Amino acid sequence: MIAVQPPEYFPRLGYMAVIQQVDHFVLGNTFPYRRQSFQNRSKLRSPQGWHWITVPVFGNRDGAPVREVEIETGGRWREKHWRSFLYNYRTTMYFDYFEASFRPFFERAWGRLGPCASRSVELLAELFGLQTTITRASALDGAPETVGGVARALGAETLLTTLGGGPEPLPEGVTPHGVEYDHPTYRQNFEGFESGMSAADLVFNYGPEARRILAKGRIAHPDGPPSA
Repeated sequence: MIAVQPPEYFPRLGYMAVIQQVDHFVLGNTFPYRRQSFQNRSKLRSPQGWHWITVPVFGNRDGAPVREVEIETGGRWREKHWRSFLYNYRTTMYFDYFEASFRPFFERAWGRLGPCASRSVELLAELFGLQTTITRASALDGAPETVGGVARALGAETLLTTLGGGPEPLPEGVTPHGVEYDHPTYRQNFEGFESGMSAADLVFNYGPEARRILAKGRIAHPDGPPSA
């Protein structure tokens, strides 16, 4: 079973749950960039509730392939994002444990959004300990720009989709299975609970237990396969 989604910047639990459930996940870095989406921004838990962190991009590139969208490099955004993670998560139980793996992301000079967002997804998958194969669409034959094209390139028979994502024609022989995600409630670093945070929030608070909690929130559609 495969799943295909555009890369998001340090994505939410529902995104990571899709990766957890499939054998092969494809990052659609050839797909269109959408402004005001999660492709270049994420939510972090804070003492006040939550706040955005956003990767600044040049111009209005809405509709351009994600991998071609250039990042504004003059605003010290990497330093600001790293400080946000430090401020909000350094007192969690597992931040110190993951810091050596996490910090190099913010020390790298990212020039384009595609590689940056794609790496953030891959990094979270590593921190969760997920074994799913993750491939970037640009690395497939023909660099397909649609879900159907990816499925065709991989010869996939089953495609996991998120409910409400909108229908898309699929090649003959590919069976779609829709899933929805029931977000679990868990202990966060500050009083109260905020849903929809970056999945890093769960990892830093729970470490090795994060993968179990991630799976707990997943619900398979009645017409889809059972949860793993």
